[in-house]
Amino acid sequence: MKVLTAKSAGFCWGVQRAVRKARELASRQDTGTLFTDGSLIHNAELMHQLESEGICRWDGHSPLDSGTLIIRAHGIPPSRREALGRLSVRLEDATCPDVARIQALIRRHARKGYHIVIFGDPGHAEVVGLEGYAEGNGHVVASAADVEKLPAMSPVCLVAQSTQLPDTYQTIIQAIQQRFPDAVILDTICNSTRNRQSELIELARQVDAIVVVGDAHSANTVRLAELARTLRPTHHIQTADQLKPEWFNGCRTAGLTAGASTPDFVIAAVRTRLESMP
Repeated sequence: MKVLTAKSAGFCWGVQRAVRKARELASRQDTGTLFTDGSLIHNAELMHQLESEGICRWDGHSPLDSGTLIIRAHGIPPSRREALGRLSVRLEDATCPDVARIQALIRRHARKGYHIVIFGDPGHAEVVGLEGYAEGNGHVVASAADVEKLPAMSPVCLVAQSTQLPDTYQTIIQAIQQRFPDAVILDTICNSTRNRQSELIELARQVDAIVVVGDAHSANTVRLAELARTLRPTHHIQTADQLKPEWFNGCRTAGLTAGASTPDFVIAAVRTRLESMP
């Protein structure tokens, strides 16, 4: 089977930066045991590989009194940062700069008295971190229906989780503007997300089916799969061994893309498996 692979498939620059930072720290002699505060990124295969390189995932509960701890790419709330700063470890920050920018925007507006509305996935690590910067004035919404449930408040500032679909964000913006006409609307979806989704739309015009590769916990991968399903028959997988030949009966060309936290070795394995199918 012919396979067309999206140029944007795989690590975004923020993930590349976080993984490179972890590996550089692991190569040094002065870091002691190296830990990540939870999953550095949302990809189980990459986390397993990092563990084999001596970079361990800290569960947040086990005693930790030495070594180096890396803040995850998704960022963390200020309260979490303060708590980690009290540990007897060296703290290194791998927060994606795009996420750090949103954190700064939220803090700036919160300190001006704005109520911060965050469009994102409730409970996702990035969203939890962003809400912490709202200093008690944050509200997370996942749909226009959630906007209708917001209390009367003023002034209002709206931001989006960095990996949301731009078209869906526009729906939220319209709902916010109807309820809060004077709301400040900030464009916080990262360029990597926009480019990846735009490229997927173009790829879909050239293929019979789409395979999206990435962890089920990866928000940007889930968004990619959601978009892909509106374009072509789509299969969201995490590894090559999840592919089933019967999915591609009558398919001459498959499109392959991957989330921002999917490593190249996983994408390559999926491509090889697809190309071996008749």
